[in-house]
Amino acid sequence: MASIIELKNIYKNFYTDEGEILVLKDVNLALERGKILGILGPSGSGKSTILNILTKLLQPTSGEVQIEGEIGYMFQKDHLLEWRTIMDNITIGLEIQHKVTTKALERIEHLLKIYGIWEFRNRYPKELSGGMRQRVALIRTLATDPDVLLLDEPFSALDYQTRLMVSDDIYKIIRQENKDAILVTHDISEAI
Repeated sequence: MASIIELKNIYKNFYTDEGEILVLKDVNLALERGKILGILGPSGSGKSTILNILTKLLQPTSGEVQIEGEIGYMFQKDHLLEWRTIMDNITIGLEIQHKVTTKALERIEHLLKIYGIWEFRNRYPKELSGGMRQRVALIRTLATDPDVLLLDEPFSALDYQTRLMVSDDIYKIIRQENKDAILVTHDISEAI
């Protein structure tokens, strides 16, 4: 099966006043189409650094990065803007890219309706539960219609019960929207 993302022999060093720190050493991975790839490791092991390299927020010290298609990045925290409505939070990526079209807004409306957020579209983030905020963050990521979703510990801010429910929701959304994904986590049950 064809890979949509491939990292070959990736090294990443950071430089501090104390000297050079090797964060990634000879990392090789591939995400095949139709798959979800889990990257599991303890805090500080370089998981988020891999995602930052994939989004080009960081350049590797050496190695090769191959990406086919567009990437959507869902951060650890929802980063919803408290002064914007849910709908305005969801459309912010489209606004930045100057891609607010009728078709894009219809897609967002569809996502809001099927994932139970439609009636909250004119509310503000503070009015939503943690799980609903994470669903809004995912819909915001999906609004730009990326080919691959990068999920950086998206459930870590949630309590255990909510985490179970939201992780099931997000898995279903990824499958229903036919997206490939890379999930970074330190929690083995979350990866499973």
